[in-house]
Amino acid sequence: MTNLLKMLSICYFVLLFISPSLCAQQEFEVGIVNQSVINLRAFPRFSAEMGTQALMGTPVHILQTVHGWSNVMTPEGYTAWTSEESVQKMSQPEFTAWKVAPKVIVSNYFTVLRSKPSESSDVISDVVWGDILCYQGQSEKYIQVILPDGRVGFLLKTFAMPFNEWFATHQPTAANIIETATHFIGFPYLWGGTSIKGMDCSGFTKICYYLNGVILPRDASQQALTGENVDISKDIHQLKPADLLFFGSKKENKEYVTHVGMYIGNGKFIHSSGTVHISSLLPGSNLYDDYNTKRLLRAQRLLTRIDIDSSIVSIRKHPFYKE
Repeated sequence: MTNLLKMLSICYFVLLFISPSLCAQQEFEVGIVNQSVINLRAFPRFSAEMGTQALMGTPVHILQTVHGWSNVMTPEGYTAWTSEESVQKMSQPEFTAWKVAPKVIVSNYFTVLRSKPSESSDVISDVVWGDILCYQGQSEKYIQVILPDGRVGFLLKTFAMPFNEWFATHQPTAANIIETATHFIGFPYLWGGTSIKGMDCSGFTKICYYLNGVILPRDASQQALTGENVDISKDIHQLKPADLLFFGSKKENKEYVTHVGMYIGNGKFIHSSGTVHISSLLPGSNLYDDYNTKRLLRAQRLLTRIDIDSSIVSIRKHPFYKE
């Protein structure tokens, strides 16, 4: 993404939360992500660098469509390109109907939707943890769901939760967020990834918060500007679980953040680097990460600033999702 696009994205994102009615006042083409995970790229071609991903059911603003590619803006204000068929365009009435419809969220790492309520029926799509689908009905074993493009599928009940129930039970507490994070241990690092199909460092922290109902900025350098700063100038005793740790370099009193991890207590942090794994800031530990400990720049506490900071927003209060 160019610096200009980044600047425009940030400006739009800030304005959106200064004035939540901005969405209603502007004539945006809207859509819903229509595949389990879509890749968003810097330019409208498959060979372009992947900057982020979006999960099925994510609402987006479609800024323009050119030669089979759509330039979209995600809920966190990130602008990038994806293939046109990856997003189902909707009229404003259709989008409103989607927002108010009852939904389910996929609660398993990975599963598939079937054309009929039977494990022997055809697969119509894969789905992953965090995908959101419209609810249509259920039987003893299956939930009938509707995809954004209107396809009907059947999902095993054990692999999903009603969205309202999920939101009520997956509150953004330190314990819940860390539990989510540990479920990803061993998953591979993927530049631009924000899903179980692979995640980079900030994609990892982002998905851990998202799966507990909170939307964060996309990049580590943006996440470093959120929340409350935690003083680690002398030691790390002020840190609390779920605080984010930021690593990089400092030149002429300016920080260059290049990596982020999540503090889990007792001097340890979990992060995506090669794979998702746990490291330690303490030299005596067998998990000691000498490289990152020496380039630790700052720590930020986000849990105290949800729906207070404009860039740390609960799904329920986000204009893209809010009914």
